[in-house]
Amino acid sequence: MIYNIKQGDTLYNISRANNVPLALILRANPYVDIYNLQVGDELCIPVTSPVTWNNVIPYVVQDEESLQAVLNQYGLDLQDVLEFNNMSGMDLTPGMTILIPVYDM
Repeated sequence: MIYNIKQGDTLYNISRANNVPLALILRANPYVDIYNLQVGDELCIPVTSPVTWNNVIPYVVQDEESLQAVLNQYGLDLQDVLEFNNMSGMDLTPGMTILIPVYDM
């Protein structure tokens, strides 16, 4: 599906409105400058059935590592990881194991 950027759109809001993980939208649009979206730009929104995770990677949190760093490393959406791990916040402690959901496009 092609989505035209409107005033006030963010990738996060677009992903939530279309029930598509942000990581899938990013993968489907490798040539889009996500830091400079303009009204009228077009994004490819993958049409998916409800997301099912094909695999899980256990990840051990390292010293002084943030959840945002882990999300960036795997290209994941914060809300997906929080829900998948039944977490309510972004606090991580060294040695903590979180599950990283992996899916195919």
